[in-house]
Amino acid sequence: MIPRGQGLDRASSPSRRFAVGGYRITMVARSTDGLRDLAGTLADTGAKISTIAADASDPDGLGARMRELYLGNGAPGVIVYNAVMGAPDRLLSSSAAHLQAAYSVDVISAIVVAQVAAPAMRAAGFGTMLVTGGGFADHPIPALATVSLGKAALRSAATMLGADLEPDGIRVATLTIAGTIVAGTSFDPERIAERYWEVVHVDGPWQAEFRYTGE
Repeated sequence: MIPRGQGLDRASSPSRRFAVGGYRITMVARSTDGLRDLAGTLADTGAKISTIAADASDPDGLGARMRELYLGNGAPGVIVYNAVMGAPDRLLSSSAAHLQAAYSVDVISAIVVAQVAAPAMRAAGFGTMLVTGGGFADHPIPALATVSLGKAALRSAATMLGADLEPDGIRVATLTIAGTIVAGTSFDPERIAERYWEVVHVDGPWQAEFRYTGE
């Protein structure tokens, strides 16, 4: 499993949930400094934890690191893609370079990860990739322009990847978090982590999109 890109507090809950559930965990972020600390907090789960430095703003570099991972033993069968640039911005004041950088993180790198993982998953006959969506895809906010664009495009990309890979036994979906993640609320990271677990182990028809609404 590869939790990708979000702040460590948010990434830690899905990582812990899957580690407790018996999964090997591979965590990927721009720097492994914080990830090493996070890996230490998961030591009590008994799971095998590894960390990889890779930058989602560099899709080619990320793809190279993922190819190294998938050439090794125990290639991940479940991927969670969380990366998002997330900075406040507006379309009329954003440079082309900024728009391109955000699209690389929010969408292109997710596609690159799927491209790298798909052959190994095909060979295994199964695999699951979840991308983390948000309510901005439903209700775009001008002051969060690239996040809104990115989440809408990411959902479309996941839908298309799912249609392409479903015949090979590979499941792809968006898990839309329709609210702000805050500890101690209905959008507590641990509750959301449980929803990731439920979706990966869903007993019933697969969907292109699953949602977490705090209920």
